[in-house]
Amino acid sequence: MKGIIGTSMGVYGSILPGAVRLARLQTSSKEAKQRLKWIDYYLKTKNGRLTCRHFGLAPSLLYKWLKRFKLMGVKGLEELSKRPKHLRQSQIPLEYIDLVRALRKENPEFSKYKLQVILKRDYDIVLSSSTVGRIIGKYHLFFKPKLKPSRERYKINRNKLPKDFKIANPGDLVQADTKHVPFFGVKKYFFVVTDCLTKITSIKVSTNISSKQGKLAFQEARQNFPYEIKNYQNDNGSEHLKDLRNYLEDEHINQFFIRPRMPKDNSFVERMIGTIEREFIQQGKLAQDVKAQQELIDEWLIKYHTYRPHQALNYLTPYEYYEKIKSAA
Repeated sequence: MKGIIGTSMGVYGSILPGAVRLARLQTSSKEAKQRLKWIDYYLKTKNGRLTCRHFGLAPSLLYKWLKRFKLMGVKGLEELSKRPKHLRQSQIPLEYIDLVRALRKENPEFSKYKLQVILKRDYDIVLSSSTVGRIIGKYHLFFKPKLKPSRERYKINRNKLPKDFKIANPGDLVQADTKHVPFFGVKKYFFVVTDCLTKITSIKVSTNISSKQGKLAFQEARQNFPYEIKNYQNDNGSEHLKDLRNYLEDEHINQFFIRPRMPKDNSFVERMIGTIEREFIQQGKLAQDVKAQQELIDEWLIKYHTYRPHQALNYLTPYEYYEKIKSAA
C-alpha cells in the first residue's frame, strides 16, 4: 500500500493527513467523499472484507474504487462521464439547416409542422416534423411573445362581504353557484341562485358556462323572487364576471366574492346544491334536452317551495316562511 498512495496514508482525517481538506478541494460530490472514507478505512485496517462489512459493500465495488484511486488519486473517485465515445452525426445537409433556421427566425410563430409544409411546398425539401423540431431545439430558436396576454379583465375589484354584514330581510343577500351535470355525454350546467334568509331558489339550465348565462340566470332569479335582490355573493368563477358584473353595476346591486378555495363562504347555496344532488339528480330526474331539463327542474322547484318542509325554517316551506315574514312586518 505504501507504494500506491505514499507514506502518510491512513484513517480518514487521521491516518490520511489532510483527507478532509482533500475531499473538499478535489472532490465535488458526496459520493466521491464517501468513497474516500472507504479507502481510508481500508488503509487503516488492511482488511478488505472487514471494510466491506463495515460499510455494507460488495468486495467487487470496494476493489473497483481502490483500483481507480491507485491510478488517478482522489479525482479517480468521481464518476466518469457516461457520454458515448462515438456519437451519431447529423446527415441533414447544412443548407437545409440554414433554411430551417431562416424560416423560423422569419416566422417565430410557426410550429415545426407548418415549417415542414412550407419546406415541401416552396422548396421541395422533405424533412420530418421531428427533424425540424430538433433543429429548432439545437439552435435555441424559441422566442418569447412580444406581447404578453392581457389580463386586464381579471384586474377587477373583488369586494368581500363585510364581517359585520347582517341578513335581516328577504333579498338582503342571495348566493350563486354553478353545478355541472353531465348526462350521457351531454354537458349541462345548473345556475343556482338562493336567498340566504327564505331559501327561495331559482335555477337556470344551460349547455355552457359563461358570464352571459350568469347574467340570464340572475335576471330570471329577479323575475322568480317575490322581492328585490339587494346584494349578490358568488365564487370567483368566470361566469360571474364581465356580462353579469356589468349588469349588476348598471342595476346598482352590490356584488361580493368569496375567498379563493373557501366554498364555506358560500354555505347557503352550497347546501342547496347538495339538496339538488340528493333530491333531484340522484332521483333520476335528468334529460338530455335543455328545454326538457328546465321543465323538470321547474316542476321540482314548485314542490321545493310549496310542499317540502325545511328544517332551517322551522319546518315551513320557503313560501310559507316568506309570507310569515311579510305579515309580521
